[in-house]
Amino acid sequence: MANFLPETPRTEVGDATRFTHNDVSFSREESFQAPSGRDELFRKMSGARTPRNPLAALRHPNAKNEFTPMLKSATANRTRQVAGLLNGNMPTPAAMKPGFRVSDSPLPEASALDVQSSSFDHSVDGRTQLPDPSSSAMSTPMALPRRAEGELDLGGANGNGGGNVLTLREQEARLEHIDKENFGLKLKIHFLEENIKKMGPEFNIRTMEENVSLKSDKVTMSRDLKQYSKDLKAAEKELDSYKQQLRDYADKVKKRHADAGMREEMDELRRLAEERAADVERMEEKLEEARSAEDELEKVSIELENAQAEVSRRDQLLDEHEDQIEELENKLRNAQGASSAGLEAKDRELREQAERIAELEHSERELRQQADRVAELEQESHRLQEEVARVAGLEEQNRQLQKQADRVVHLEQQLRSVSQTKDREIAEKERQMQTQAEQIEEQSEKIEDLRDQLRSLERTKEAETEKLQDRIDAAANGNDQELRELEQQLDEAERELEAAETQKRHELSIAEERLRAIEREKDADIKELQRRMHTIQSEKDAELDALQERVQLAESKGDNQVQLARQSAHDAQQKVVDVTREKGVEIELLQSRVDAAEARADELDDYRRRFQDSTQQIARLQRDASEYEQQLQQLRQTVTQKDRDLGELNTLRRERDDATQEIQGLRSTLTGKSTQGDALNKALRERDALSSELSDLRRERDNLTSRMADRDAQVDRLNRGNNDRDALVATLRQERDDVEREMRTLRSTMSGKDSQIEALQRVTRERDALSRDLSNLQSTLQSRERDITALQKKIDAQETALDELKRLKSDVSDRTRELETVRKTLSERDAELDAMRDHADEPDTQIDVMQDLVRKRDDELEALRDEILAQRSQVESIQQLAEERLEALEELRDNANRQKQEYEDELEVLQEDADEVLEEKASLEDKITVLESMLREKDNQATAAQSESRATQREEKAALEDRLRDLESRLREKDSQHRKIQNEAKAAQREEKTSLERELRDLESRLREKESQLRLLQASAKAVQQKAQHEALGLDAQSQALEKRHVKEINGLAKQIQFLRARCSRAESFREALGYQKRFFLMQIQTYNECNQEDLNLISQMGITPDMTVHERRPKLKSAALTVIAALRMQKLSQGWAQNRKIHEQLKQKLESMRRQSGRRSGGGLRLAR
Repeated sequence: MANFLPETPRTEVGDATRFTHNDVSFSREESFQAPSGRDELFRKMSGARTPRNPLAALRHPNAKNEFTPMLKSATANRTRQVAGLLNGNMPTPAAMKPGFRVSDSPLPEASALDVQSSSFDHSVDGRTQLPDPSSSAMSTPMALPRRAEGELDLGGANGNGGGNVLTLREQEARLEHIDKENFGLKLKIHFLEENIKKMGPEFNIRTMEENVSLKSDKVTMSRDLKQYSKDLKAAEKELDSYKQQLRDYADKVKKRHADAGMREEMDELRRLAEERAADVERMEEKLEEARSAEDELEKVSIELENAQAEVSRRDQLLDEHEDQIEELENKLRNAQGASSAGLEAKDRELREQAERIAELEHSERELRQQADRVAELEQESHRLQEEVARVAGLEEQNRQLQKQADRVVHLEQQLRSVSQTKDREIAEKERQMQTQAEQIEEQSEKIEDLRDQLRSLERTKEAETEKLQDRIDAAANGNDQELRELEQQLDEAERELEAAETQKRHELSIAEERLRAIEREKDADIKELQRRMHTIQSEKDAELDALQERVQLAESKGDNQVQLARQSAHDAQQKVVDVTREKGVEIELLQSRVDAAEARADELDDYRRRFQDSTQQIARLQRDASEYEQQLQQLRQTVTQKDRDLGELNTLRRERDDATQEIQGLRSTLTGKSTQGDALNKALRERDALSSELSDLRRERDNLTSRMADRDAQVDRLNRGNNDRDALVATLRQERDDVEREMRTLRSTMSGKDSQIEALQRVTRERDALSRDLSNLQSTLQSRERDITALQKKIDAQETALDELKRLKSDVSDRTRELETVRKTLSERDAELDAMRDHADEPDTQIDVMQDLVRKRDDELEALRDEILAQRSQVESIQQLAEERLEALEELRDNANRQKQEYEDELEVLQEDADEVLEEKASLEDKITVLESMLREKDNQATAAQSESRATQREEKAALEDRLRDLESRLREKDSQHRKIQNEAKAAQREEKTSLERELRDLESRLREKESQLRLLQASAKAVQQKAQHEALGLDAQSQALEKRHVKEINGLAKQIQFLRARCSRAESFREALGYQKRFFLMQIQTYNECNQEDLNLISQMGITPDMTVHERRPKLKSAALTVIAALRMQKLSQGWAQNRKIHEQLKQKLESMRRQSGRRSGGGLRLAR
């Protein structure tokens, strides 16, 4: 407020701006009053949280903050004030502070001690003195109001201050009040904006989506309701039909006199049907409610559309309000320096803003009400979905009713089937009561048990034979493979030995020729050196003779000449001495070289001796190779022995095959015998029936014959009087018939005993066969033990051969060490030659010649070194061959050990089988003893029955004799009566005789018919037996074909499983790789997006616009390398998958061939059918 303070006035102005003495008041003036309710907003916000980030700001990420710098400073100052206001203390304005004095004058404060001064006395009419006229207008920029005319004058005309000019502090207080109200309004606007943003287009989109989902749910629900209504109508129809069926069923059940349980079930079903009908009615009511809810949904959808239109309109209004708020903020920025004339406009704007805020709050309340309405609609839709679920439950209950009805029908069928089964059971029991054959059934059960035992034994034997066959095949294949490998190794070793021998011979001849040439050259060199020495000596002697002659000539001449000659002779002699000295040195060098050459010759002799030693070693190795060949011959012999063993095994295999064929034949015969037994049992039953009928007929015939005999006896006794003889004949006939009957019974019992004896004989034969098998197994065990001992011997021989080969290996290592020493000596000699070559650099022809010799010797040494290297390579190859043969022998030993272990395992298995066979033999012997005891019991019973029958026969005979005596007495008594009725008897006898003859003829004809039927039955039984045999053979062939097909199908399934596993693993690997790539790319995209967002935020904060040009990517080496790696990986994967593709192609071909075969079979069947 410094702009409103005037400058210091002059004297008159100072007097005019002072109060009078009477008006001075030293009481406290309340210059600041805190407005009521100023801090309520902050007290409300004291416990609240910081408002969350606006959702609408996410759509404008680069927008700047709402608050301007001026507003930020205002908020900071305001928070400082609030921090002081909310601490519970009273606010203290500047006027209430100690030492502050109120003064309306801009002049400095006057001293309180100088009250009686002139400044208080010189007032005119109690008024403030006016300023000096000479004062300039610029010194007082603002005219102060007169007393009782301004707003400060409380005692004005009306007593309430009629002025319109505010003091500076009042203006400051008013502006501060306006600032406070403006700040509160801005805060309200800020929070309302956040609420409006929350009710912004995002929420509108959400409401639109909810509206769309509600509409789609409404359409689906209406469709479902229609379908449910159709289903309900169909269910009602079905219920009516079920009710009718239930009524009909109840009537039927009543007619059939159903039991109480069925009546209860029917009542339960009826009750369930009534409950279902009630549920259907309730569901219909709920359907009506759902239809009404659907109408309400349509109304709500219309209201939602209206609300959406209203929301869009409100959005437009909010946008306009936001623009207006921005304009108001701009105006507020400029309003701080404006005058009080704009305060009324600000008040009007504030009132308009308050009204708009109220409208916005009202619209917000309406939106909330609409959101509540939408939530209610969602609850209604959920309730309708629950109703639909209940409708589905009722449909399920209808289905259960249908199931109950089906169950009732099923119960009826079960009742009928139970009644039918009971009738059938009664008929079967009656037939069983009529046909009882306990003894035959027991024997058949025993036969079946024995057959089962035979089958189990056959299966075990077949499994054992198959195992033996597999092992024999594996051993044969392994032995054949080993033989082939050994033969190949032998051939290779022989070829290598021959090549080594030829190479050695050639190298030996070459080395001998070189040695001869070296010796010849050495002799020639020595002779040449000797000749040179002789020539040099002769030249030296000739020079000495010439010098002596010159000396003599010089002595014969003058003194001067003598001196000159002496001097020249002395010089020549000195030269000769020098020359002889040099020649001596050269001779010494040559002698040393000769010595070196002789040493080299000695070394060559040593090399020659070593070479001879190596040839001897090679000869020894050859002898070892021959011994190894002998061992190989022994191994071949063992292999031939194994071949013989394999031949024996093949014979055993053939015997096994024959035994299996015999077992199959026995099985087929068993099946045939079983069918024959069944047919014979049927024939026996029929024969028994026929025999019973025949016995009845015979009894009737015997009765008739006895009656005829009685009549004849009576006639004869009446005619002749031979009554005793006829009676005795009749009794004898009757006894004969009784004896015949007894004999028949005894024959039947004996036939049963014969069958038992035959079963015992079969069991004994089986026992003998098992004992033979056991003996065969024991013999095979002994042969296996012999094979094991032979293999043990072979293993020992191979171990000795291995020891010898190890010894040879050690010798070869010694030879290699010797060769190393020779190589070292050669290297030393090379060093010596190099040293001699370094010393031999003089430009003499003799030295050149010696250098040539040295070069020749070097060449010879190089040749010898090459020979030694070749010999070393040969030794290494021989050593390698020895190692390979050692490895082969070790492999043979391991194979022999494995075969020994396998034979031992086979022996253990055979021993276990022998134990099992012994146990089975013991069990069969126990069964035989039990059967023999049963036979004894049967024999005892038969003897007891015979004794009883004989006793009964005696008793019957005695009784018959007594009866005969009585009859004789009666006959004597009735003779008279018989004579009377003789004529009548004769007539009756004739009639009876004729009738009996007719009956006899009829009976004979019937007997012939029965015999023909018996023959026919026997022929049919034979045909059935033959047919059963053929069928058994066909079934065996079919079972073998099915087994082969089953094995092939199992192999095909195994291949298919392998392919499917590979395919599944491939798909899983692809899926895992794709999942990993997807996660990696998503993470990469996320990181790229986050990094780009952060970069854009930083760039936007810096105020830099990013470059929108698109740069082309350049190819890099890394991408090329990655493509190469990917191509290699894909190539490896394709190669791995190619094998599985081959398996798949094989399976496809097999399936196609099977389909073609099935098509041919079906076509063949159709042709046969045609």
